Amino acid sequence: MENNTDHSDPNNFSSLTVQEVDVDFLPIVYEIIRSVERDFHDNSAKARESQDCSLKVLELQKKFDIARSQILRLPGIEYNKQDQLKQFEILRTQLRLKRELLQKYRNMCSFETSFK
Repeated sequence: MENNTDHSDPNNFSSLTVQEVDVDFLPIVYEIIRSVERDFHDNSAKARESQDCSLKVLELQKKFDIARSQILRLPGIEYNKQDQLKQFEILRTQLRLKRELLQKYRNMCSFETSFK
């Protein structure tokens, strides 16, 4: 069976949960800031660090792109806030009704067992 939770493939259109979305950008941002703050006196070291920094920026951009594609795969993302609140209220009402039915069933079962 195929596993559709590959987060590195932006063309993978399976549904994700919020916990599965990769939004861990801080380590890359930290590395970029560190490399910009360094003061090199040697021009070759400056050029090498500048190139490394450019690669880190590209890596961050790629991570942003992957996060965007993952966010678009989250269930319900296509609904606006008003639609989400409506759906939430419908589900809350269904839950309340089902709880009431379960309570009635339990009461009925306990009533029947008391006469046996």
